[in-house]
Amino acid sequence: MQLQNNKNKFNPFSLVIIVLFIAFSINPIFGGVLIVAIIFFLVKNPKSLTTYFSNYLQMTSKLQENLTENNSDIFKELNTNTQPIIPANIFNVLSKKVRLEKRKKYLHIALNSTLEEAGDIISQLPVSDRILIEAGTPLIKIYGTEAISRIKALAPAGTYIVADNKCTDLAAREVEMMANAGANASTCLGVAPIETIDSFIEECQKFNIDSMVDMMNVENALSVLKKLKKLPDVVMLHRGVDETEFSAEKQIPFYQIKQIKGNYDVLVAVAGGDTIREAQRAIFNDADIVVVWKNFYQSSNDTAKLAESFLQEIK
Repeated sequence: MQLQNNKNKFNPFSLVIIVLFIAFSINPIFGGVLIVAIIFFLVKNPKSLTTYFSNYLQMTSKLQENLTENNSDIFKELNTNTQPIIPANIFNVLSKKVRLEKRKKYLHIALNSTLEEAGDIISQLPVSDRILIEAGTPLIKIYGTEAISRIKALAPAGTYIVADNKCTDLAAREVEMMANAGANASTCLGVAPIETIDSFIEECQKFNIDSMVDMMNVENALSVLKKLKKLPDVVMLHRGVDETEFSAEKQIPFYQIKQIKGNYDVLVAVAGGDTIREAQRAIFNDADIVVVWKNFYQSSNDTAKLAESFLQEIK
C-alpha cells in the first residue's frame, strides 16, 4: 500500500531537528547560527517547505480515509466525545523524572482550595527548583486525579508535583492512579497497616515516583520505619490542622528529625507549621523539606513575596 512505502522514505525535517539538538548541546551560539541559516534557506526556497507539507497532508489524509473506512463505528463514537482523548499514563511517557537532592532544602507548598485558586497562586510563585507543589487532599477529593494533572499543566515544566492522597489501603491501585496523573510523589499515612506501607513503597519504586510516609498521629516515627521492608524516600513529621487548632500544647516533633536521619538515609519533611519562625526551626533542626499551606490557601498581592520570604529562610 502507498502508506507503507511513505513511512520508509527519508525525512529531512527529522534530520534537521536532530542536527539542531546536537548543535545546541555542543554550543548554543552555534545552534542559533544554524537556525538563522535554516530560516534564510527557507525564505529563499519556499517551495521546499510547501512541497514537504503538501506531501505530509496527502499522506495523513489517506491514512485518515483508510482508518475511517475500516473503523467507521469507532470514529462515529469518538466524534460525539467533546473531551480530548489522552492516554492515562501520558505524563509518565512524556515527563522526565524529577529527583529530590539531599544537598538542597525545599519549600513544599500545599494547595487545598480550588483549581482556580491553585492557578492564580502558581502564576505568582517564583520559578525555583526548590519549590514543590502539592495537589492537596481536599483538591484530590473534589476533582479526583484531575487535580494532579491540572496542577502539573499549570506549573512550569519540570516542577515537582506531590499528590497528597494519604493512602491507607489498596496501595498498588492508588500509586498507579497518582503516577498516571503525573505526580512525582505520593503520600501514605504512617498509621496505615505495615503491609500497606510496604506495598506503597514498592509500587512507588515500580512507577518511578517518590514515596512519602506521613507520620501524622504517629507517636514515634522510628517505630514505624523499623518495621518496613524498604525505606520511603521521604518521612514527613506532621502536626495536623485540627491538632494545631484544638490542642495548643501539641508541638511539631522537631527533635525526631535528627533521630530519623541519624538512623536512616532518608529526607525528612516537616508539616504543620506555617510561620517563618516555624520554618526556621525546622531548618535549624536539619529538616530537608518545609511544608506550608495556610498562607497559600488563597492568592493575594503578597503571594509572590511570601514565597520569596520562605525560600530565603529555607536554605
